Amino acid sequence: MSTNSNPRSAPSSRARSESRTRDRAAARSRVKARAQRVERAPKRDNRKAPETWQERIRHYFAFAVVPNAVLALGAIAVCFAVLLIGGWPLPYLPLTIGEFWLVGHGVPATIDGVTLGAVPLLPAIGVVALVATRVRAATEHRVSILDLWALLGLTLCIPLVLSAIALFMVADASKVYPTSAPSVVQALGYPLALHFIGFCFGLRAVLWRALAKRVAVPPMLVDAALHAANATRNLLAAGGGVFLLLLAWNYQRVGELVGSYPNLGVTGGIWLVLACVLYLPNAAIATLAVLLGGAFEYAGVATSLFATGNVALPPLPLLAAVPASVPAWAPVAMVIPAAVIVASLWRVRPSLAVAGAIGAWGGVYGLVLGAFASGEAGAYGNVGPTFWLLGALLFAWLVVIAALVWCVAWVRARGVDKQMAPAAANAEGD
Repeated sequence: MSTNSNPRSAPSSRARSESRTRDRAAARSRVKARAQRVERAPKRDNRKAPETWQERIRHYFAFAVVPNAVLALGAIAVCFAVLLIGGWPLPYLPLTIGEFWLVGHGVPATIDGVTLGAVPLLPAIGVVALVATRVRAATEHRVSILDLWALLGLTLCIPLVLSAIALFMVADASKVYPTSAPSVVQALGYPLALHFIGFCFGLRAVLWRALAKRVAVPPMLVDAALHAANATRNLLAAGGGVFLLLLAWNYQRVGELVGSYPNLGVTGGIWLVLACVLYLPNAAIATLAVLLGGAFEYAGVATSLFATGNVALPPLPLLAAVPASVPAWAPVAMVIPAAVIVASLWRVRPSLAVAGAIGAWGGVYGLVLGAFASGEAGAYGNVGPTFWLLGALLFAWLVVIAALVWCVAWVRARGVDKQMAPAAANAEGD
């Protein structure tokens, strides 16, 4: 009998064919998985790491100068376009560029004896985001302590020089035009603070933990800062949502405030809408302060969940959300920040020490937010939340609720232990 006529040969050949097919499929899957791992893996920087200060400055200068160049060129382009569209003379250009740079960094402006300290915060948030993006790109690969010092120095020195130039431009124009230059501390301190905040947000958590380990700082402080930042961000989002709901509820007052500009026109309407959009972060911070039990101050009165004043508001449609009267059930709205904080910290389940650290970091964030979101506004006096009160409220709320979350987690863990003890005893008896 020939080999081909053997009945066992066909099944065995099919088995070998199926085995080869499976081997090829397995090999293809391994190659594909390896390629995916390579794509997901962080790219290695084959370039030589900077070793001297000259090399470090040359390497990180490109990262530090980009956000400042974007801001400076953007200020020049916007101011030039505004002067051309408005038909104002070009000699105003140096003044407008200097004021644009300073106000965009949260510095108060004084024009014709009227001081505007409560400047819109949306440009300042853009500055922080732009700096943080470039710092994160600069620290994408492995960096040393000296590299971080070089990057920090460049991140602060470049805006310091540009702010000094802007201050000189405004001070020089104040001799001719009805404007006043801000104080040196404000003109240089506010931009430095924003760029430093952007630097801090740009560093990854792993870098902060490494730095904490290097200087013998407990790592839980870094984790607490991250948890407090996450909770504060969620609280600001909730405050912004509540403000938009109030604005939609009082849409009739929005129409009345817009009607107070009889000769508004299309161009004026665009500028008015732009002003409202730029002030949205200020509104979110003020609403958060009110929800936490604080107040929004303007014209010598305060609006809170417990009372409000009957004073004419500035003619800004955004302020239509401020109620003319406060209902008796308004304090129930404090449930909103409580729920947001619980949702932010429930998975964290911090210890008592971490709860205290979260509250401390929250207090710092509240002080910074309150300082930037409040200021003088001409005849209306101080407008915005009280910065120290916002910091104290954030500290208290975060500490108390974080401690309550810890207590609940501890009680639940004790209950689980008591349920497991009899089961373990029965298992040992068996």
